[in-house]
Amino acid sequence: MTIRRISHYPGGGIFMPELMNCRRCKKIFMYSGVGPKICDACKKKEDEDFEKVRAFVREYPGATVQEVSQATEVPVQLIYRFLKDGRLEVSESSPIALQCENCGVRIRSGRFCVACSKKLAADMIRMGKTLNDALQRSSDTKDNAGLRYMHGERKETREDKY
Repeated sequence: MTIRRISHYPGGGIFMPELMNCRRCKKIFMYSGVGPKICDACKKKEDEDFEKVRAFVREYPGATVQEVSQATEVPVQLIYRFLKDGRLEVSESSPIALQCENCGVRIRSGRFCVACSKKLAADMIRMGKTLNDALQRSSDTKDNAGLRYMHGERKETREDKY
């Protein structure tokens, strides 16, 4: 079951927090729509795990993911997520190979290489403009389409004619 309540960002946007189960501990929590779908307690635990990993990597910069995982008791999948989220970075000489999810080129952190990131951003901007233009054309040509406020007027109905 999902319960939604409409709220407003300070900047004017709308988001709808959802009541959901934490992906880690399965407890119910209010998800704000931003970030990982985990409760505050698990988020705190994840931040502590990140600090363990960060401290270990500073002390042993050439360590593999498996070595880091064994030494810190942080799951390998979580360490890879830290890399994909850009919280950690692979060194140039590291045997760890992250690949761009779009073109497959080797990257040091995140999900996409610089070239693909730029292309995706440009595509999103272009699609936003295309959508905005389509909405403008639609509203210019179809004044009577959709819902509108009648300003106290009432359209004549069949019953009114007879």
